[in-house]
Parts: sequence; structure tokens; C-alpha cells
Amino acid sequence: MEALQRDILSNNWITIIFLLSLAVLFFLKLFEATKLKGYAASIFNKGFIEIEAEDNPSLFSFFHLGFSFFFFLMITITGYFCTNIYSQRTVFLLQDYIHVFNYVLLYMIVRFVSISLLILLFELKQRISLFLISTRGFLYSISIGLLFLNIIYFYSLQSKYLLITGLGLLFLVRFFMILMINKNLIIKELFYFILYLCAFELAPLFVLFRLIF
Repeated sequence: MEALQRDILSNNWITIIFLLSLAVLFFLKLFEATKLKGYAASIFNKGFIEIEAEDNPSLFSFFHLGFSFFFFLMITITGYFCTNIYSQRTVFLLQDYIHVFNYVLLYMIVRFVSISLLILLFELKQRISLFLISTRGFLYSISIGLLFLNIIYFYSLQSKYLLITGLGLLFLVRFFMILMINKNLIIKELFYFILYLCAFELAPLFVLFRLIF
């Protein structure tokens, strides 16, 4: 009985993360309901991303900072669950989550700064604005899917096949949609797209995986 109570108490921090994530979505809906619905469904509606690219929204607006924070919470808790599966742990420890949290935060900061410097250095913002908006927008969209996936995994099935398959499908759909909406740019600048893919999507994730594990 005492062991069960300790397990329940030790898992409370995960529930707090889910509640915080829902609170972020609540405030985004309260102040930017139309934009929230647009980004949540953007994976099925590329027209919304094209309109957003024309408006050229600031990354530091309340909406984008809030949604970025929501995505960060979702990707860190997903990464934490994946580390538990890889390490075959049966308990959920806050200190292990903090470990994942720090590495993911470092990865996202380095990635953001690197891309920003390249855009500034080569004056690429206007040329690739649709690409930038779509990569970020589709991350927002799949983060909603990650919320449901993580909740189902943690509170119900705790199936590693469900989590890994769901995660893989979400990111595969995102990649496919990025290709579809940016096909003209990618065909024209194929070398730079492959360079971006290797330098900012695949290589950092491999390094992150090695650091965490």
C-alpha cells in the first residue's frame, strides 16, 4: 500500500506537466482562437500556412511564444517516455525528466540561433519564409497530436509500440507536408534542402540521442 502511494506521488509531476500544457492551450484559445484552430489543423490545410507566410508573423508574439512553449513541453515529455522505454525503466523519475529537459532545451536554442544567423548572413528570410513558417507550423500541429498520444500512453496503455509508432507517424506526416508545400523551392534548391535536413534535423537529433543515452 505504501509503495503504491509512493508511485502515485512520484507520478504527480507528469500530471502537472499535462495540466500546464492544457493551461497554455486554454490561454491561446482565449486570446487567439482562430489562429490556434488554424495551426492545429494546418497539417490538413496547407492554405493556412501559405496565408501565415504572407503575413510574416513575429516569432516573439504572445501566440508563437506560447505555442513554442507548449511544443517544448510535449517534445520533452515524449523524449522522456522514450528514454524510459529505451532504458527499460518502470518508474517515472523527475530527475530523469530534468535531464532530458536540459538537453532538449540546449538543442532548441542552438538550432534556433544557428538558423537565425544563417538567414541573417545570407539574407534568406524573404526567399524561404514559407519554408520556415511551414516547418514551425507543422510542429505546432503535431504537438497537439503528441498531447493526446502522451496522455493515452501514460494513463492507459503504456505500450511502447503505441508511443513509438504514433511518434514516427506524426513526424513522417510533418515531413511529407513540408515536402508538399515547399516542393518548388526544394526542387530549385535541392542541395541546400539536403544540407538543412542533415545539419538541422538529423545530425542534431543523433547528437541529442547520444547525449541522453
